Amino acid sequence: MPIAGLTAYYGMKHNLKLQSGQKILVQGGAGGVGLFAIQIAKAFGAYVATTASANHRDLLTRLGADEVIDYHETDPAAVLHDYDAVFDTVGDIDTGLKVLKADGQLATIAGQPTDEQQHDQQKKVAFQFTQGSSQDLADLAQLVVSGQVKLTVATLPFSVANVIKGHRSIESRHTTGKIVIHVTD
Repeated sequence: MPIAGLTAYYGMKHNLKLQSGQKILVQGGAGGVGLFAIQIAKAFGAYVATTASANHRDLLTRLGADEVIDYHETDPAAVLHDYDAVFDTVGDIDTGLKVLKADGQLATIAGQPTDEQQHDQQKKVAFQFTQGSSQDLADLAQLVVSGQVKLTVATLPFSVANVIKGHRSIESRHTTGKIVIHVTD
């Protein structure tokens, strides 16, 4: 929670300054940070679209996503328009910029914006440097305690085979949430 959750919370609250009623695209909604970002954006009262593989649609809908776009089948920029914000966890800044309205803003944790992208006269784009405070962490914890944010964790018993399995899953970039290797009680 302190890493992925705080990264998402900082992006929603401080970088994007997300407000109730705004529309946000979370690129990479099924990843560790994306799962938090969807739920935090919903807790802030936003309309949330996200990109993910089709096999994650049900989970992301249960967690609050209003719209899940299978990026294998559909270009998000072809179906989403005039969004207030984009939170990019996959490094697809160009697509995110196409989705934004003229005065929209994009925060990325996965790609480095080019000079051209950073100097768009109408849209704000920036790489996020998360500088969360203890108050941010307390606020995030309250969202978890209240049930507005649910943790997505897969727990595997400790073994060499499970360490390898967990690592391979992470390397595939298709892990949902976080993986915990349970060592001892």
